[in-house]
Amino acid sequence: MTYPEVVIIGGGIIGSACAYYLVQEGVSVHLVEKGAIGDGASKAGMSHIVTWEEPEIHLHLARESNRLYQELSQVLPIDIEYRQSGSIAIVERPEGMASFGETVRRLQDWGVKCQLLSAAELVSMEPNLAPDVGGGAYFEEDAQVNPLYATQAMACAAKERGAVIETFSEVIGIECTSDHRRVTAVLTVRGRIPCEKIVIAAGAWSGQIAQMVNLEVPISPRKGTLVVTAPVPEDLFRCKILLAAGYMDSVREGASSGVAVAANVQQVKNGNLLLGSSRQFVGFDASVDPRVVSMMMKRNLRFFPALAKVTAIRTWAGFRPYTPDLLPIISAVDTIPGLYIAAGHEGIGITEAPITGKLISQIITGQTPDLPLGLLSLSRFKEALKNLI
Repeated sequence: MTYPEVVIIGGGIIGSACAYYLVQEGVSVHLVEKGAIGDGASKAGMSHIVTWEEPEIHLHLARESNRLYQELSQVLPIDIEYRQSGSIAIVERPEGMASFGETVRRLQDWGVKCQLLSAAELVSMEPNLAPDVGGGAYFEEDAQVNPLYATQAMACAAKERGAVIETFSEVIGIECTSDHRRVTAVLTVRGRIPCEKIVIAAGAWSGQIAQMVNLEVPISPRKGTLVVTAPVPEDLFRCKILLAAGYMDSVREGASSGVAVAANVQQVKNGNLLLGSSRQFVGFDASVDPRVVSMMMKRNLRFFPALAKVTAIRTWAGFRPYTPDLLPIISAVDTIPGLYIAAGHEGIGITEAPITGKLISQIITGQTPDLPLGLLSLSRFKEALKNLI
């Protein structure tokens, strides 16, 4: 029997991207997923490919990933509904424009294509915005993709090139050599899969998987809630991604004792609106909290009063894989040869999936990565701990 060189644990958008780019390099791959492909955060997320999230390493990851999405949209076997729609970030009050203007200028210096907008310019572009907003900015390179379709398309393309895609097969263990110096197999509810290398790409569950080899990976679930509406006219909002400029602040908030919410509206290809967003630490409690939905809708109505006449048809919650420094882990594990981590992207796993998959393929095949990965290594957390002692 032929065994794979690499087993990927996790069939979300990150794991599927890893499978896709590894098979492009001729690597034999076996992907295992405890549910259906894309059944976790990849199905629960929004559509925004955001090119302006700081710090600078995120800008590089997003720029490369957006370029890869353009390529993927032309070659994948499923339409992933990619479109470069641009996005508008809205400042709530005039007094917030000075600091946001500094942010925009800094992003421009880093090569982000964006334009500061006065309140009058913004309302002229989007007549259905609240008329008393302070202003904002337009980010022309931001784009949209259907995350579930993108996940399924990359998994399908990997399968067409020989990858084994095994769904509804939960991982229950990882085998290593007796000296714990090398991985040898993945154990699932269906059996043992011998292999030379393992990629943990299990999103918010990646920390739990890593504990199977007594490895501490600081990834925890950060719950987010979304509302989807009935289809609305295309001209309700001219730009298909509209969000409060304070959205990025909400990413850095949401302590264990509370909820961080921000206004975020995205219109997808079929006309529905996705309304977000929230962030909270509640473990793996996937229930939808009406209080959180109410907080989200209040923020959205502040910026988009026209939503009062739109019908909401369902809600759901998912789990972002959170790391303490809000950077992903794209890394080999120094202490266990053959083990790799591709997880911890928080809310931009959709944005950064293609470049993550490509970087993992480059690490595993011994190529020079397209981007420097020091800031994304697992060992950075050990170094941070040393610095605190």
